[in-house]
Amino acid sequence: MSTVEAVWCKEFATNRPPERIRVHTSRNLAGVEFWSVSDSMRRWSMHHDTFTATLLLGSSFEVKWHSRGCSRAAGPGSVQLMEPGEVHRTIQVSQPVSLFMICWTPAALERTAAKLRVDGMPRFTRPQVDDPGLARALQALQSSVCAAHDELDIEAAYDDSTRRLLELGAQPPACPTSSRFRHPRVRRAVEYLHEFFADTIPLAALASQANLSKFYFARSFRAMTGFAPHQYQTLLRLQAARRLLEAGASVEAAADEAGFADAPHLTRTFGEWLGVSPGAWARRGRSSDPPPRAQLDPGPGSPPPGTPPSAGRSKDFALVRGAPLGA
Repeated sequence: MSTVEAVWCKEFATNRPPERIRVHTSRNLAGVEFWSVSDSMRRWSMHHDTFTATLLLGSSFEVKWHSRGCSRAAGPGSVQLMEPGEVHRTIQVSQPVSLFMICWTPAALERTAAKLRVDGMPRFTRPQVDDPGLARALQALQSSVCAAHDELDIEAAYDDSTRRLLELGAQPPACPTSSRFRHPRVRRAVEYLHEFFADTIPLAALASQANLSKFYFARSFRAMTGFAPHQYQTLLRLQAARRLLEAGASVEAAADEAGFADAPHLTRTFGEWLGVSPGAWARRGRSSDPPPRAQLDPGPGSPPPGTPPSAGRSKDFALVRGAPLGA
C-alpha cells in the first residue's frame, strides 16, 4: 500500500471557529479511530461506547471535568481515560485546547493487548493519568497519524502508546472512585435508560426503577453521572444516531430509530453536540472510511442477536445499547 493510502481522514470545520475536528482511521488498525481536535473551547459531553484516551495539548490552561462521580482538574499533558458505557462532561475550560483522542472497540483493544502480551482483560481503572512519557508517546503517534507516515511507523507508535496506556491506566487510582458512582439503585435506572433510551421515559418512571422519590433520584443521578436524567438520555440518543449515520442510515432514519422527534430535532441537537450537522457527518463518513481489508470477528462490541441491521456495525464499530457506565 502506498503512503497516501496508509491513513484515511475526514475533516470538519465546526460551528465554533476556529475549532476543527479530524477523524483518522487506518485499514491495518480495524476498530480504532484517532481524533484530532484543534482550538476547542467546547464543553464536551460524551457517552462512550469505546475505550477512550484523550491527551490534552497546549501551553497553559486548566480544564475541569467530571467522570465516575467526581470532578477533577487537568492540564497540558493530562490523559483522560474512559471505558465503554461511561460518560464524561467538561465543566470549564480556561482557554482554547487541542485534543488527541484514541477510541478502541473492546475487540480492538483486546486484540492489541494480546499482541503486546499484556496480561488480563484491558481496563482503565484510573480516570486520568499525568505521565510525561505517555504524553510524549501519544504526541508522537498523533504526528505519525496526521502526517500519514508509513504504516509500520504508525503501528510502532500505536503499539508503544497503547502499551503505556494499558500499563498506567490499569494501576489503582490515586483517589478512590466516589461512592456516589456505585449507587446501586441509581444504577438500575441507568441500565433501564441504556435499554430503552429511544423511548419517552418520564422522570417518575426512572425514579420508580430506583425505588426512590423523584427529588432524591434526580439529585443522586446527577451526582453519579454528572448529568440530569434527560441529558444523559440525550447523550445515548446522540451516540446511537452517530453510529447509525456511520452505518449508512439517512438522517431521517437515524432520528427515528434513536428516539428524536424528527430530522430537524436531530440536526439541531447533533450540531450543538459536535458542532457538525448529521448530514455532513454521514457524508464524510461514507466517502472517507477505508474499505475493509478482511472481515473481522464481531467481538464483544457487537450488537446482541436480533438487533436491526440499521443498528449494526459501522466498519468495526457497533451501536452499543447496553453497557451502562461502570459495568
